[in-house]
Amino acid sequence: MEAYAPLLEKTRIPQPSLQRLAVICIFVKIRSEPSSSAGIHALNLCINSGSPAVLDQSTRELCRLVKDSKFDLSTALLELHSALESSSSPQSRCVFIKAIGFLVRFGFQEKPSSFRFHSSEIHPFVKILSCGAEVQCELVKQVVLFILKCKHLGMDEVCEFLGPFVNYSVVKIPVMGHSSGFTRNLISTILALSCSFPQEAIPIVNLLTERLKYFSCKNAEEVASISYVVECLVDAYLVVLRQLVGLRFVRLLCH
Repeated sequence: MEAYAPLLEKTRIPQPSLQRLAVICIFVKIRSEPSSSAGIHALNLCINSGSPAVLDQSTRELCRLVKDSKFDLSTALLELHSALESSSSPQSRCVFIKAIGFLVRFGFQEKPSSFRFHSSEIHPFVKILSCGAEVQCELVKQVVLFILKCKHLGMDEVCEFLGPFVNYSVVKIPVMGHSSGFTRNLISTILALSCSFPQEAIPIVNLLTERLKYFSCKNAEEVASISYVVECLVDAYLVVLRQLVGLRFVRLLCH
């Protein structure tokens, strides 16, 4: 740990540019010995720093290490999830969620057929969601980014990856006493997004339609929620169908 001590001390200097430089130097050392306990400890101290500059640069450097195959993806996700759970700062949490979102996209793009979390509890998006209501807005943004950045690999694979997370959002969120507003917002946002690429939208519509059977209808709020979701599904399906028919008509005219 002695090798990292001078650099860690520099991360405490109240000058963001110097803090960032110190973090970069720390991660250069970690890159050369990614499995060392001293390096892991230094990394942990950096991503749990109270300094916004240190935290931001640390998450960037960690993502870069993973992207360059110099650090294990699963370990990086565990470190970020742990930091997210222990953080009480909205700004810090947002940084962690963005970093997790990036690593999830990277992992899926590297191995779209095998990068899976079949158990809801270990799905990275579920682990974010379990950190409280204040993470929900940024989480929805990361789901949207995941779909946009990964749909070229096949929408069926994208939907298979998102399946456990959607299941959790539909089944567990109301049971845990949280508002169903997140589930409604998640589904309506995904459906609205799918309307922008009609030729790839049907798997998404099918994914969300299949989850209707998991909605509870025990009180007025739950009935209102499923009614809203059904309305969104119908609207999205009609928009997509209309666009597909229009595209087919244009192709016929061109021929």
